[in-house]
Amino acid sequence: MGGPSALSWTAFWVCLVTSIAGNMTDRFTSQSGFNVVLNLAANVAAVAAMFAVMLALRPLLLRDVAVRPRPGRALLMFVVGAIVRGVVLGLLLGLMGTGEPRLLFRVIASVITITLAMSITATIMDLVRTSQARRRQLRAQGDDLRRAEDDAIAKSAEIQERATAQVRSLLLDRLAALKGGRVDDLAPGLRADADEVIRPMSHEMVPLPAPAPRAAEPAGVGRIRWADVWNAASLGQPFRPLWGAVLLMVMSLSMLTAYNASLVRGLAYAVIGGLLIAGALALLGRLVTPRLRTMSPGARGPALVASGFVGLVAAGAAWGLIMGAAGSDNAWRSPISIMIGGLVVVLGLSIEQGYRRQADTADAELVASNARLQYGAAVAGAVAWHEERRMSRALHGPVQTAVRAAAMRVEQGDLAGAEQLVVEALGHLEPGRQGTGVREALAGVAKAWDGLCTVEVALPDDLAARIDDHPPLASSVVDICTDACSNAVRHGGAANVAVLAQPAGDTVELVVSDDGAPDAAAGLPGLGSAMLDDVSITWLRRREDGRTVLRATLPLSGARPGAA
Repeated sequence: MGGPSALSWTAFWVCLVTSIAGNMTDRFTSQSGFNVVLNLAANVAAVAAMFAVMLALRPLLLRDVAVRPRPGRALLMFVVGAIVRGVVLGLLLGLMGTGEPRLLFRVIASVITITLAMSITATIMDLVRTSQARRRQLRAQGDDLRRAEDDAIAKSAEIQERATAQVRSLLLDRLAALKGGRVDDLAPGLRADADEVIRPMSHEMVPLPAPAPRAAEPAGVGRIRWADVWNAASLGQPFRPLWGAVLLMVMSLSMLTAYNASLVRGLAYAVIGGLLIAGALALLGRLVTPRLRTMSPGARGPALVASGFVGLVAAGAAWGLIMGAAGSDNAWRSPISIMIGGLVVVLGLSIEQGYRRQADTADAELVASNARLQYGAAVAGAVAWHEERRMSRALHGPVQTAVRAAAMRVEQGDLAGAEQLVVEALGHLEPGRQGTGVREALAGVAKAWDGLCTVEVALPDDLAARIDDHPPLASSVVDICTDACSNAVRHGGAANVAVLAQPAGDTVELVVSDDGAPDAAAGLPGLGSAMLDDVSITWLRRREDGRTVLRATLPLSGARPGAA
């Protein structure tokens, strides 16, 4: 109530209708002939003056409500505005001769009824605008996820194309030199390609962000329609007997006291009216609410309004009969006025309840939609990241290995073998290249070093089949072995590398050992270490019995989640 929505056009129209409804049944105002038009004009002017005063007070009383709500100050502003409305209306009616000024009565009645109407309206408007802001924020989060996809894919595609084109151009030039027999400085050139181009580029591609997926938002998600608000209101507890009775009893007290010239009689009549209204609304809750839930959505709203009106008419009729039997003057004016104002109060409470329930539903829909986007981003991002790093792994592993091995074969005079290795390196740059099985891939690693180093692979058939069922695990095993073999030959001068993979419950134990010299750079962080950190549960590289041994434990995909 004390937020930025304290004043609104909706509140203006609600106050105008409330003012006119209260003045129409006022015993101190004449409603015959042309007086009706004059009285309507007086009500419009009074409400306009009221809002002019409140707008003037807003910068003073509500200047910081966007940071901290001020319900007390808002209530004070409503009271001052209601006083202005009562004074202006009384003076205008007296000047036009269509009613008695009765300023004290009009001010008290105005403070009670108008302040109550403003408070209910401001609460509903604050709820509406707050929920709208919340939904805008949730939609913005969804839009950010979609924009992230476009940006990441564009960046990824640009680097992929640049890397592929640059490396392919280098390798094609080396291949042409091999075919033409131009081998002068070819081996150093191939090493430079591997060390200065391919390896740095593979590192550059690793930190690329994984793209978020594009998810189509179902139609109507997070949107609130007033038909849905009425339906939500009718499915809850739309008739609030206690609140409805208390609010209408407070609204009627000043009128009953003034009409009967007695606070005691007015209070007694107000209590009787409150009890009748509470009873009518409670009876509606028992009889009508269960039936509302069985109606079609389009019929619930009208049925709610109609039943509320009938219940208030019945309570007002009984109230008027009781007051008439007790000798009250103008016994029917108060019940009629309260029936009109009561419908506004009861419907306002129902709308607030229905809108709050519908806003919660709309927020939950958007939260669920964003959760699906985020979940989809994680799943698709893992696939995209795996594919993204496929090129990085290809450059760091098979391509770099083939180029280095080709350089060594050129030095040995094996130009045909070097040419074949460069052709294989080019093949790894082709888009959409399908990976082979893990056994074939490891055989390819061994073949790349054939004649330079013996690579022995021990991999049980059933384990190879399980690994092949899960491409990310297969590529991880191949990448670790490829990098370990390359390091053993390049840095340690190894003549023998042994690869052993064996199942261990829900994990794969991978052991790669070589007879090369200790690698001085083995403890330094690099792409190989980063890869082991990413894909392994644990890993360790150390010297054992004169050999360098790498032990890595990888989760065996497809096992029970969390078992590893």
